[in-house]
Amino acid sequence: MKSAAERKSGTEKLLRELNIPYLDHLPLIEEEHEAVVRTAPEIAERILILTYLNYVSEVPGGASEVIAFLKTNDLWDKVSPDEKELFQKEKLTRQEEINISWRTEAIWLLLWAINKVEELALPTQEIASADILERLPEFLSDPSGFISEAMGRPISAILDMSDLVYRLHWATKNANLNNEPMPAGLNLGIIMERHYAINWLTYYADEWDSVILDT
Repeated sequence: MKSAAERKSGTEKLLRELNIPYLDHLPLIEEEHEAVVRTAPEIAERILILTYLNYVSEVPGGASEVIAFLKTNDLWDKVSPDEKELFQKEKLTRQEEINISWRTEAIWLLLWAINKVEELALPTQEIASADILERLPEFLSDPSGFISEAMGRPISAILDMSDLVYRLHWATKNANLNNEPMPAGLNLGIIMERHYAINWLTYYADEWDSVILDT
């Protein structure tokens, strides 16, 4: 079992190889024996909720049908309070639509966490919606198999990703604050969404709406 210090050291070695700056005294993440990770079915449910919210933001007239589907399939109770407001809102603001659209990057990390994405590339290019949809059940079809058959990655792999995303977020946030070019072509928006998803995965907050992004 890898210690948090060993995990940090491994991440920093990778960052050096990629010529990405890092802060040596940025804290360790949790130890593996202390870590708690969401179950694979819970991750699968969250993926579906985020995807259907994205659909509703693009097709406003479809909200009532999607909400009925979520209720029928025991997913509505898993929708966060903030998300319920968005699902039921008569008209989303442009900023709300943008925020929801960015969640595709969180979805991509969550798909990786249940082995629907083989490898997460360095966060430089935004993911296409089609790449997400081909990994999900057909629109409004029974999601029970997708949820029950989901298989999560080992905690060690989740924590490796958590440590990497955490340190990438510092590097890109630091570059942004100092008006410097993004190292290695990294995309701060993608990293923020991955950080949000991985922090939810590892219980940095109990509820989706309450996740924070410390760097």
